[in-house]
Amino acid sequence: MGTIRRAYLYVTRKKGKSILLFFILLIMATFVLVGLSTQKVSQEEQKNLREALGGEFHITVEFSESNPYFRKTNDGEGNVELWTELPITQDVIDAVMSIDGMKSYDAETKTFVSTTLDVFPGNVPMKAEFNNLLYARTVADTENSSFFQSGIAKLIEGNHITGNESNAAVISKDLADANNLGLGSFITLRADRAADVKIIGIYEILKPDSPLANIVTYEKAENQIFTDINTLQNLLGNKQAGFDSVAFTVYDPAQFDRIISEVNGLSSVDWRAFTVTANNQTYLDAAAPLQKLQALMSSVIWVIVLVSTAVLSLILALWGRSRIHETGVFLSLGIGKAGIIGQYLAEVLMIAVIAFGCSYFTGSAVAGRIADGLLQQDISDNEGQIKNDVVFDVKEGYGDDIVVNIKDDSALSDMPADQGTAPEVEVLTDRAEADTEQISVTVDFYNMLKLCLIGIIVISFSVGVSSLSVMRLNPREILSKMS
Repeated sequence: MGTIRRAYLYVTRKKGKSILLFFILLIMATFVLVGLSTQKVSQEEQKNLREALGGEFHITVEFSESNPYFRKTNDGEGNVELWTELPITQDVIDAVMSIDGMKSYDAETKTFVSTTLDVFPGNVPMKAEFNNLLYARTVADTENSSFFQSGIAKLIEGNHITGNESNAAVISKDLADANNLGLGSFITLRADRAADVKIIGIYEILKPDSPLANIVTYEKAENQIFTDINTLQNLLGNKQAGFDSVAFTVYDPAQFDRIISEVNGLSSVDWRAFTVTANNQTYLDAAAPLQKLQALMSSVIWVIVLVSTAVLSLILALWGRSRIHETGVFLSLGIGKAGIIGQYLAEVLMIAVIAFGCSYFTGSAVAGRIADGLLQQDISDNEGQIKNDVVFDVKEGYGDDIVVNIKDDSALSDMPADQGTAPEVEVLTDRAEADTEQISVTVDFYNMLKLCLIGIIVISFSVGVSSLSVMRLNPREILSKMS
């Protein structure tokens, strides 16, 4: 009679032991599958999160005495002009973008210009000389500018500035209507020199400035005039035209440190003039729950495997001692120890095949609930840490997305003295609350394959360990124990 046949007959004859072993293996397989599935989904979600959020770092001009190209002029009336002889040029941008892993960039510099346009006044008093000054916002590409990417404004007529234009401008619809301007119209901007620019695009403001905000005239969204780098050169005359700040994004934040290291190592850039500031915190904060979940699942899998191995080895060892008579009979019939151990292994594997198959359904049912519960608990813990101390870091384009409820009059101590009572302010938004996407944890073929591999290793080790106490005896010792 073959080994497989003997194993089958034993499993069907010892129904109680087989059922007990089935449930032990089913429980082990279920929790291993939950851990493997959750770990795999966590890895995939981190990858998707990296692709969605990316990473960002800024290169800015160093406006301090440590920059040998830094210049400061004072007109004697309290007005100070800061500028640099070495701004961020397109050559610097191209050098950075040549590094593997770079995605995009947003370059910008702001220059005060005077115009004859009717502008929208701010609500902060200024010196008369600043009342008609506006920002000429020189960008490399308006479409990738944070002003448009953040949803503050949307181009509704004409074209974006792409960097290939000369003496081009994009203005707001409000400013165009107030001055009877349209596509193809020319406006004159004056800084160190005058430049006539042609309107090639008109944008609509989607997020108006908050009526509660203190805004000077040149900061109002309606007054922003976007221009190209050639226009800036015309405005500056003999000064070197370039950008004061460039925001770079990378595809994968996991490569962030390598990219920053390569950026700082660019020999073609004089880093005395610039500062590199990394900003990867958004991704790190968003990925923290997933990383903790992945680490937890790795630990859980190891604990389950070790505990399952110990329990299975103990049970099989106890059962092995009760089979000394059977072992002696097999030896007397000429069946070797390897054949006997092979039968023991086949018995457990037969039950394991059924248990592992059933674990697909139990694992699928349990995985989603456990993973969501662990992730939600981790997010709740993070929220609890900032519940009492909230710090708002408002970036351009996101200020109107924050819900603010001021209940305590003491928080408004800086308000004007002539205001009798501090109002309860509630700023509502359209997109302040992000939809939390549920993580779907499912069991797939890859997880089942890993489960089978882990199961075979655990079962083989357990059968081997449990058989040592009997298999190390020679036939004479086994027969003497039988008697």
